[in-house]
Formats: sequence, C-alpha cells, structure tokens
Amino acid sequence: MNTNKTTKKFSAEKKTALCIVMSMFYFAMLAYPFGVSVEGYVWQKVLIAAVIFFAISIPAWIINLKREFYDVQQSEGTVEELLENELDVHAPENMANISRIGELARIQKWLTLEDIAQILFCQSGESDKSDKKFGQIAIKRNYLTPQQVENLLNMQSSHS
Repeated sequence: MNTNKTTKKFSAEKKTALCIVMSMFYFAMLAYPFGVSVEGYVWQKVLIAAVIFFAISIPAWIINLKREFYDVQQSEGTVEELLENELDVHAPENMANISRIGELARIQKWLTLEDIAQILFCQSGESDKSDKKFGQIAIKRNYLTPQQVENLLNMQSSHS
C-alpha cells in the first residue's frame, strides 16, 4: 500500500512517468563523472550504463503499476472474511474458545477480529491455560485496559 503522501493521489500513469523521469535523473547522475561527449568511447560507456540502469529499473515500474491496481479495500475485505470464517462466533465448536468478552469488546469497537485472533493465539500458547482468561491476556498484551475488561465483565454479567 502506498503511504507516501506526495504520490498517494497520483494515477498509475503519473507514478510510472515519475519513476521513469527519476530513472533518467539517476542515469544523468551516474553518467556525469564519466563525462558525456560525442567522441565515441565515453559515449559508448554511458549508453551501456544507461541500458543496464533502465533494465534494472524496469521491475520498479512494474511493481509501481501492480501496487496502483492492487485493490486495498478488496484485500482488507478478504482478510475480514477469512477471519470471520475462521472465528465464526455462532459455530458451537468456537463458542468455548471465543469468550463473550471478546465479542462484547468487538461490539464496543475496542477489538478487531485480528486482535481477537491474536489474543486467542496467545491464549493457546500459554503454558498455564487454566487460569489465563481472555481478559487477562488482553490486558497483558496491551489490547485492553483493566478498566475496559472490568466494564466488559459488568456488561457480560448484565447480559446473562
């Protein structure tokens, strides 16, 4: 994903043109110490360097075009769908793993599906599973504050 504020709003064509212009600029910087002249030998070295440099920079143009046309929203949606399928809160086999606190925190928008998945992963990796609850791990891993967990426990007891 392009996070550069300068080029973020450029179209793919503008980004590719910018990349080509910058490649020419870098080529000029490389050619300057050799001294560009029409006297043959130096000129041939510069042309060979130019061909090599442009051949090296072509993958950058391709990557730039691929990044531009890569649909970020679709990819985020795909990740959401994968996690939704992975963490189906209505599936009976997952009800034991997904705590009600996680669901309530997601409703409150304190946790995302990725956060819940990470907390559950950490919970499964703990050696002492019996006394490590979802809320404790969320606090330990700085996903939630103790006050948020307390609020979620109060919400959980009021819903039950």
